[in-house]
Amino acid sequence: MKAKTIINIVSKDKSFLTKIPQLFKMLRQSLQGKYKPGRNNIFIFSFLMLYLLSPIDLIPDFIIGIGFLDDITIAFFALNKLFREVDKFTEWQKKKDSVITIE
Repeated sequence: MKAKTIINIVSKDKSFLTKIPQLFKMLRQSLQGKYKPGRNNIFIFSFLMLYLLSPIDLIPDFIIGIGFLDDITIAFFALNKLFREVDKFTEWQKKKDSVITIE
């Protein structure tokens, strides 16, 4: 996928900006043991962080013009998958908040 295509998709759909705080809320709830995301999503997030922080790249970053293309592409696909999990988390949170406990 070309970088221009990725930028066009991101610029057309601004809803991902509203999902970023929800992503961190989901991660916090997951670490506290309150929410159980799919194992694939935990792996994807871990892989994304390791890949972005790692000095080893598919395309070295010092190559002008395309050096960061692999980072952007992997981040785009990983965040796209994670944002689908954020949608599930948001639904889970709504259901959890709508349950009334009578004592």
